[in-house]
Amino acid sequence: MRYLLFFSALCLFLFCHPPYGYAVTTITIAEAQTLTFPTMAIPSSGSAELTISPLNSATSGTGQIISGTASRGTYNLSSQGSGGLSISIDVTGVDGGNPNVTLDSFRGFYNSQTIDSFPSTTLSLPAKKPGSTPLYIGATVRANSSVSAGGYTG
Repeated sequence: MRYLLFFSALCLFLFCHPPYGYAVTTITIAEAQTLTFPTMAIPSSGSAELTISPLNSATSGTGQIISGTASRGTYNLSSQGSGGLSISIDVTGVDGGNPNVTLDSFRGFYNSQTIDSFPSTTLSLPAKKPGSTPLYIGATVRANSSVSAGGYTG
C-alpha cells in the first residue's frame, strides 16, 4: 500500500508539474508611430470618411484632405521567455472625442500577414528582445456635418 501511494504521488507530480518548471513568455508593445489622420474638410451635409492603409499609409475614401499627412500606426512587439506558441491581438476602447466622429474598421499588418478584422488570434510570437516585430495599424475615420472645426484625437 505504501508503494502504491508513493507511485501515485510520483505520477501526479510528473504529470502535473513539468520537470523544468513552467515556461513563461512576456510580450512588450512599444508605440513607434501614432496612427495619424490629416486635417479633413467637413461636408455641409452628409458625412466624409478617410481610410488609412496599414500596409503603406495610403488613404482612400470620400474625405477631402486639407493639410497634413496620414500615417499608419506602428507598434513594435517583442518577446522574452520560452513559453507560448502564439498571441492574440485586439483593438478596443477607441473614442474619437466627439459623437459625430467615429474611428473604426481597424486593419493590421503583422509578420507578413494582413489582419482584416480584430480580434486576431493564433499570430506568431514576435521576435525575442532585443529584436522586435512591427505591427502596423490602419483605420477609417468618419465625420458628419455636425462636427465643428478643430483637432480630435482618439
